[in-house]
Amino acid sequence: MFEAIDTAAENLHNRNAGWVTRRDGADLLGKVASRALAALHKSKDEMDVDVRRAVDAALGQASAALAGVQPAPQESSLSLEGLARALEKSGERTVEKKSGDEYTVTVKLKSGRTQIVRLRAIKRPDGIELIQVSTVCGKADEQAFAWALRANMTLVQGSVALAKEDGEERFLVVRTFLAEHVTRQEMKAAVKECAYYGDWMENKLTGKDSF
Repeated sequence: MFEAIDTAAENLHNRNAGWVTRRDGADLLGKVASRALAALHKSKDEMDVDVRRAVDAALGQASAALAGVQPAPQESSLSLEGLARALEKSGERTVEKKSGDEYTVTVKLKSGRTQIVRLRAIKRPDGIELIQVSTVCGKADEQAFAWALRANMTLVQGSVALAKEDGEERFLVVRTFLAEHVTRQEMKAAVKECAYYGDWMENKLTGKDSF
């Protein structure tokens, strides 16, 4: 396959070749590129993280090549700040730095309600660096434990958890990534889902919009 592509490229660039040969080279390359991009786009919402990461990287390379520029640095090289700032969108998401290892994203939902999502850099005792995405949903109520666990079945980009906030046990929606591998697209998806389901849980638990 690659041999045929290389031959087509050589024929296209060979100004001493006949126009038919060069035309056929361009035609073959166009068909290959079109089919490859169509296949990648079809899998851009792939659920498997490793497969989706490969698709994202391939689409990024194709976009850079089409623009005639060198491929951008890999997503995994982005800092927490870079990941956070990439989430900013006027009227929808506002990013604020809280400390060197924490950012908040205020998400305005379609309902008009808002939800604050936190991004934190965490280093485990074994040295593995993580980035945690979380949002507080409300005070933990033992009567809601079974309901909250069942809610986990509907989450794609996170899970319901318990954590102490201001000295009290609270429900959170949380997603944790390996810092060296997370991409902007994964971060955006996690923030949007944490905000949506965090607000849904908050409304169900309290009937209020805390923020």
